[in-house]
Amino acid sequence: MTIDPTIAWTASLVLAAIFFASGAMKFADLDEFRGALESYRIAPAIIEPILTFAIPLVELFAALGLMFTASRTTSASAILVLLGIFSAAIVINLMRGRVYIDCGCFGPALRQKISWWLVARNASLAALATITALRAVSRDLGALDLFTIALGAATLVILYAAANCLLADAPRIAALGMGDA
Repeated sequence: MTIDPTIAWTASLVLAAIFFASGAMKFADLDEFRGALESYRIAPAIIEPILTFAIPLVELFAALGLMFTASRTTSASAILVLLGIFSAAIVINLMRGRVYIDCGCFGPALRQKISWWLVARNASLAALATITALRAVSRDLGALDLFTIALGAATLVILYAAANCLLADAPRIAALGMGDA
């Protein structure tokens, strides 16, 4: 199956922006990220220091790899693996009833508790990574294509950021609503 290169580039830019930001924010405070990893209680304690460094590093390299056609499929596959691991960790803890864990998705920059919404968000990102991994039709991109890619990617990144802020603020918003009742 093949897709138009404007779709491939738009999806690549969106994922690259999201995963570059995620990796960079985790590196900004590795101790905070390690605490988030520890709170999931899934990985053996002996490998948590390795994961603390490896996860944001993979995110950064995958984001960079999405910018090159030759490495796009490999990078999208790495992102799919990460999203699968992240989603499994969230689901396991939700099933355990441990809903007050900070997801650790964006380090200290955006704290949000795990929820089924994060699983749905990760599924949406996985769909985008799957689209990114598809082979794009070979054709020249014109100015209108480049404009469409830039605006499309910017719009989707802004929508993603807005959705994450709403998810992070959901408990405070709910608390405000309870005061009106």
